[in-house]
Amino acid sequence: MAFTTITVTGTYKEADGTTAASGNVTFIASTTMTDSSTNQIIAPTLVTGTLNGSGAISVSLTATDDSTTSPTGVTYEVTENINNAGQNKYNISIPASSLGGTLDLADIAPATNPITSYNYATQAYVTSSIADQTAYTHTQESPSTTWSVTHNLGFRPSVFVVDTSDNVCYGDVLYTSTDALTVTFAQSFGGKAYLS
Repeated sequence: MAFTTITVTGTYKEADGTTAASGNVTFIASTTMTDSSTNQIIAPTLVTGTLNGSGAISVSLTATDDSTTSPTGVTYEVTENINNAGQNKYNISIPASSLGGTLDLADIAPATNPITSYNYATQAYVTSSIADQTAYTHTQESPSTTWSVTHNLGFRPSVFVVDTSDNVCYGDVLYTSTDALTVTFAQSFGGKAYLS
């Protein structure tokens, strides 16, 4: 028996319940899966489904519970990056017995005990990763309650803000696009925003 491929689908709507949402959903297995009957190995690979004009995705993923697949209990980490909504993460199992070879995300209960694998980086990997690192530092010279940041990273980064005395500050982050955001604070101040 070889690995079973399942088509995973999902349809996303805006908060009004009718407007098609935009964004993407990513999937990555929690660890490498092997098939003892075919001596095949599938390494965890990031799979991205971009929402189409109807707010729908469709991606092909390997089932996590084939009888010859090990280890048992592998899950996929699902990350929903829906525009105008908060990022949502959860883990799911993909049953090989999915009806018609398809599985809709709306019909899946998140896994509560995902398998976690630990990967250790080699020096060569760290060196190459640092060279390709995607981060941006914004310096806010003039005090303001709203900081407008154009970072051109091509994704919605995490934001960490400090004032001129390196005190951590909290504000409301609004992603205006995949390359820009604004941070709004209760009080006006200057400092730095670290994005990654």
